[in-house]
Amino acid sequence: MRIAISGHSGCGNTTATTNVGQALGLKIVNYTFRDLARELEMSFDDLHKQAPTNFIFDYLTDLKCIRSALTENIVLGTRLAAWLMDADLRIWLHAPLEERARRINKRETEKAATYESVLYKTLKRDEQNRKRYLQLYGLDIHDHSDFDITINTDKLTAEQVSSLIVAAAQWASKNQLERKNIHIKRIREIIADKLKVSEQQILDPNHPIDVKEIYARLNKV
Repeated sequence: MRIAISGHSGCGNTTATTNVGQALGLKIVNYTFRDLARELEMSFDDLHKQAPTNFIFDYLTDLKCIRSALTENIVLGTRLAAWLMDADLRIWLHAPLEERARRINKRETEKAATYESVLYKTLKRDEQNRKRYLQLYGLDIHDHSDFDITINTDKLTAEQVSSLIVAAAQWASKNQLERKNIHIKRIREIIADKLKVSEQQILDPNHPIDVKEIYARLNKV
């Protein structure tokens, strides 16, 4: 079983991915900019500051996700998960902007930000992400026509959201839905071109790859 869980910030993606993976005994992958920063041995703040004008960080992160998702029995939880893998089940998590901002504000209390400032920041990030993914891959993150199920997490607990996904996964495994990702080939070609890597490096998870070497090499160009 291969499950993709996507959604905007504050929808509960990370928690759902972890809970579903544990419940079904799947490999859990939630590779983000923070993970990439550790691999590149740079601070997350530095990476985050450069990311708006340097798409290499997106391509490297998505490369890692694509390679991880080539294995069987996996749940991938990232904003672009459903577009980056051939999944048996594609889930989009949704919650109103106001609720997402409330959740984000609650978990970032140490930053002493007001709810209003977090609300504005979340709205701005949503729009920036939409423009970014259109620029990167020609993907409209607002188009959920490729998803099997959309779950509104507004009034549900994390356990209830996870239970719905687990039930859907169990149904899908028995009925073997015919799924085809029409975007993955184009995305792989774009990443290979932008990062100057071979198709083998993208399609073979056993082929060695060093994101730090790729980053250093491209920075010299």
